[in-house]
Amino acid sequence: MKAVDSPVPTIRLWNCLLVPIQGDVSDSAADILQHTVLEAIRRDGARGLILDISGMWLLDSHLCAVVARLARSAMLMGTPTVLCGLRAEMALTLQSMGVAFTDIKTTLSLEEALAHFGVVPQHTPSNAQPDPLALLLGESA
Repeated sequence: MKAVDSPVPTIRLWNCLLVPIQGDVSDSAADILQHTVLEAIRRDGARGLILDISGMWLLDSHLCAVVARLARSAMLMGTPTVLCGLRAEMALTLQSMGVAFTDIKTTLSLEEALAHFGVVPQHTPSNAQPDPLALLLGESA
């Protein structure tokens, strides 16, 4: 099959695949998105898929179906999906349309979605002192 340029980037972050969806996505672009993401999961063996829709203006019924189908397909490949960035207006529209993302966990932010897959910042405040007992026992803070 011939490679197709996707209108949406797929970004590998450690063991996850991040797909930021922005602007208005046409039906044909949504179909290309599905193929591109599923191929990236197969190729990279991602353990998690994050669909970030914080840059979207509208979530229509076709794109809802695409997202749901993509999440189900990813799950069949062993890759759970987290949808993040759902705005209040979108949530209300989805609710009024009766759309339920049963195979998709949702979070408010990208940070929460990454944390769901164990990707968290590893920093300590500059003024924090290490716990001497924890160091003695070989435990990390």
